[in-house]
Amino acid sequence: MQDNIAVLTDLISAERPKLLNVIQRIVRNPETAEDAVQSLFEKIRRIENAADIVNPRAFLYRLASNLAVDYARQVRRREEVQSDIHDLLWIEDDTPSPERALFARHELEALEKAVAALPEPMRTIFTLNRFHGVPQKEIAARMGRSIALVSRHICRALDIISSSRSG
Repeated sequence: MQDNIAVLTDLISAERPKLLNVIQRIVRNPETAEDAVQSLFEKIRRIENAADIVNPRAFLYRLASNLAVDYARQVRRREEVQSDIHDLLWIEDDTPSPERALFARHELEALEKAVAALPEPMRTIFTLNRFHGVPQKEIAARMGRSIALVSRHICRALDIISSSRSG
């Protein structure tokens, strides 16, 4: 019997364009689809060889679809958090009601605590990008990091902040 990890890894390589299409249809973003395909390799490494996979191709596509749905949910959650952050920082009404001002103050304090609790360099990258408007490319150049790493830090920060607000 051939090693499950080896079989699935070979299958990902052979099926990569098709997998990418399937995932991209779900997440609707080429970069996110690429990230999801790369995550398949990580998921496959954790599969036990003792398990008998009857149809590796079907198993791989099910794994890819589930992963894509998870990625799509994360993207939606990040967009909601970003929208909430935008709403908190750019309140249209110059004279909000006392209740709205109090609510916004509590929300902003919670947001500030969540941002302060982020580990470095994630906090710095997130603050530069989301509060100071510095483009990811410029942050990457300043900090000697890749744009992909800067993007991952920002996405992870949004996930952490979202989790802290809902939990």
